[in-house]
Amino acid sequence: MKNFNLLPRLGLAVTLTALTITVANADTINGTATATVIAPLSIVEDTAMNFGSISGGPAIGTVIMDAAGGRTPTGDAQIIAASAGTAGAFTITGESGQAYSISFTDGTLTDAGGANPMTVDTFTNNSAGSLAAATESFSAGATLHLGVNQPAGAYSTANGGGSPYTITVNYN
Repeated sequence: MKNFNLLPRLGLAVTLTALTITVANADTINGTATATVIAPLSIVEDTAMNFGSISGGPAIGTVIMDAAGGRTPTGDAQIIAASAGTAGAFTITGESGQAYSISFTDGTLTDAGGANPMTVDTFTNNSAGSLAAATESFSAGATLHLGVNQPAGAYSTANGGGSPYTITVNYN
């Protein structure tokens, strides 16, 4: 029976030796991390978008302005040629050589009394999508929606009840 007690002790000794060998072969290193911080993107409005003088009628209509400032009426909207519109003009500043994307959210124009809203949406732009230099200028157009018999007045996103459209630029 004394031989049976020797076998568990021998097994324990072999197990402890194996664990000791495993621990003896462990190693630790320190990892390295790096980062390149590039110039943040910023955007400024150089020229406000202006749909010019327009009129509505007994049915809804739109005025579609392209990025070059050209205007096209649809439905009962009419453009007054003597009062040309201008596309919005913007300048982006950031890291040269970086690609970026532009997104827009809708805005609302109201008259001086804060009533009779018109939505501006469906934006277009002529941006390159990449900063060849640290700055790039681009223009943007949009669609303005006139209601049935839209009342005459000076409309703006800055009037009470109005809301500006927003432009967001992000690196790709």
